[in-house]
Amino acid sequence: MTERIYTVLLALLVGSQAAVGYLVAPTVFEVIADRGVAGTIAGAIFERTGWMSLAILIVLLILRWRLHQTQILPSRFPSLMLITMLGLTALGHFMIRPWIGHIRFMIQQSGGFEMCEPAMRNQFGMLHGISSILFLLVFLLGLSLLWRLKESLGQSKSAITQQIN
Repeated sequence: MTERIYTVLLALLVGSQAAVGYLVAPTVFEVIADRGVAGTIAGAIFERTGWMSLAILIVLLILRWRLHQTQILPSRFPSLMLITMLGLTALGHFMIRPWIGHIRFMIQQSGGFEMCEPAMRNQFGMLHGISSILFLLVFLLGLSLLWRLKESLGQSKSAITQQIN
């Protein structure tokens, strides 16, 4: 049962990363003409996604520990990947996002994106780039874990099938 919960949560995490980062957010900016409003909406979505991702990653680490204790999934490498994903998500959620919010506030105070200093625009763009890279890394690590899990479960089923036959 623990393996199934682990698998479902990992799939939920990877799926939500893909949906939000590569479908929802670009669509919001495509459909809403006012980039400020689109940014506010996307920011709220990423805020919620960040909290959900942090919660799921913590639960995945707990489940991983339980599965490791029972030797169902004995390798430690996936645990290190989950810890990395948690660290990257926390970095993005607790450091980069608030920093982006602060720069965004300063841009609004200076009269908008067109009126602010070029250095502020550059910093805003750089922070979005870093945030995007962190998001992509978490997605790719999660996808890799999911792929690896599929292979290990497939091998386990093959071994069980061979033992039965």
